[in-house]
Amino acid sequence: MFTNLRLWANNLIGVGAAILLAVSVLTFFNLRGLDNVLLEAERTELQQYFEAIQDDVAAETRLAGAMSALVANIPEVQQHFAAGDRDWLQAQLLPPFKVLERDYGAVQFQFHTPPATSFLRLHKVEKYGDDLSSFRHSVVDTNTKLKPQRGLESGVAGLGARGVVPVFDQGRHLGSVEFGMSFGPDFFAAFKKAHGVEAGLHVVRDGAIETFAMTKGDKPFLDTASLQAAFDGTPQYKRVEIDGLPMVVYAERLEDYAGAPLGVLEVAKDRLHYLDVEARATQQAWLIGALMLLFSLMIAILTARVLARRILRVSDGLNRVAGGNLTGEIELQGRDELAELAQVTNRMRHRLHGLVSQVEADAASVLTAAREISQAVDGQAATSSQMSTSVSEITSTMEELSASSGQIAEYSGSVVEVARRTYDGSRQGSEAMQQLVGKMEEIRRDNQHSLKEIVDLGSKSKEISRIMEIIDTVADQTKLIAFNAALEAASAGEAGKRFGVVAAEIRRLADSVTESTSEIARKVGEIQESISRLVITSEKGSVGIDQGMEASSRTASFLQDLVQAASEATSSAQQISLSTQQQRTASSQVVVALREIVTASSDTAKSVRRISEVAQEMTQLSANLKIQMDHFTLNEMTAAPDSADAAARTD
Repeated sequence: MFTNLRLWANNLIGVGAAILLAVSVLTFFNLRGLDNVLLEAERTELQQYFEAIQDDVAAETRLAGAMSALVANIPEVQQHFAAGDRDWLQAQLLPPFKVLERDYGAVQFQFHTPPATSFLRLHKVEKYGDDLSSFRHSVVDTNTKLKPQRGLESGVAGLGARGVVPVFDQGRHLGSVEFGMSFGPDFFAAFKKAHGVEAGLHVVRDGAIETFAMTKGDKPFLDTASLQAAFDGTPQYKRVEIDGLPMVVYAERLEDYAGAPLGVLEVAKDRLHYLDVEARATQQAWLIGALMLLFSLMIAILTARVLARRILRVSDGLNRVAGGNLTGEIELQGRDELAELAQVTNRMRHRLHGLVSQVEADAASVLTAAREISQAVDGQAATSSQMSTSVSEITSTMEELSASSGQIAEYSGSVVEVARRTYDGSRQGSEAMQQLVGKMEEIRRDNQHSLKEIVDLGSKSKEISRIMEIIDTVADQTKLIAFNAALEAASAGEAGKRFGVVAAEIRRLADSVTESTSEIARKVGEIQESISRLVITSEKGSVGIDQGMEASSRTASFLQDLVQAASEATSSAQQISLSTQQQRTASSQVVVALREIVTASSDTAKSVRRISEVAQEMTQLSANLKIQMDHFTLNEMTAAPDSADAAARTD
């Protein structure tokens, strides 16, 4: 699909897709990050509520410890406790306890004797004297270590926030006094009212989880496995749905006064506020992403159009070069890859311009030489035909002379005249043969010159091939530049993707240049093949001409002998009658020689005709080469008429 679109459209689609992907990914991860932030905010808020509950418990135990310390340091209380005066203590302390119970949440107030025997329970005055050592370890620790103890601990009345302080009388340890504050459903209900969150405490006894108090329902918010994990020391945080309401629950271990695991404290809060914040943030994020995508696409469109105009300018210049127009420069300002490509293309155009100019001039020279060779060969062929006719006539005459040699004795009076005519004809034949030899020598020299011109043309065509190799090297370097640009674009990340597309297009243009040079190289190869055939044909013609030269030389020698014989016949005409038999023999020899001359003349005519055919082929090849060179435009004056002719042909 992308190969059928314009480059700016491909660039726009690629950049748009990259921007869309980047915006989508960034928005997605930002929303994921927002969700994590909200999750951490919810966790932090619930942890703060957990710490608030611990602070409230610590405040209750501090209050219990403070009231215990106050009572333990009243001298009268110390004296009557030391005296074992339970009635006085009850009479004096029971009214204040009722006030504390009513107004300050005190639920327990009692005295112990070591190690943990109940001496007086002001919250249950009728019950005392029982041993609490098996389960009231805070009392045992206070009476053993003689230091105050405060915190959460289970007792007869259940779990409570207690403060236990040792009692002394004049330095003698008497026992301990304890206050226990309210810590149950009322405590958690008050916390929910104050903070607006759900809370609950689950006590673990003998590996079983028991719910101590809950503000919502009577079952834990989390499952048993999560509660056990929290009791083992790993805080739990989960999002759940309770009665159709999305909530977040935090659970952490709660410790008693001595730091030992006591149970699991749960804190839960609805997520409606956070969900509303998340929905608004999500909407804003996608809106901002869409606006950024639109703005980025507008910038990408402007960038793509500017890039497309520069590429089209380079493409137009390359199309002119591919169409054979080597006149116009590709003018492209800048220092980017496209400007470098335009400079490389201009250098290639200059080299092609010089190459085509030289080839065109050489082709014109070859065409002219071929035409001259053709004309010379045609003239030589006519001369050879005429010579062959003359020799044939001489042969016929000599045959007649041989036939009539028996009558020479009777016509000895006319021998002198006949000898004279024979001498003149032989002399003329010798001169004609000398002219033939001269013409054959000229043909041989012209043929050697033509062969040299053809070889030079082959050398120049090889220079064209070398220039094509230089162009291929330039194209390969352009590909390497495009590859390096692609590497630089890839290392630049998102900012370099557009230049990666430009590098790919440059490489495609380099491939087009390589294809064009391959086509030119193929044409030059065809020319070289034609030149090779011309060389072979010319060499064959040269061999034929050399053979013709040898035959002409022999013919000239024979004619020279004939002239000499005719001269002797003239001088010895008076002796003809006596030498009839000798003349008959000589005439026979002349006839044989003339027949050989006829055969040699025929061979010479065939060679000349072959040379003529080769010259015509050379002329045709030169004309074809000239036509191929005419496809290139080397100056503006010829470019305009060619464009007009092309437009006319198009119309």
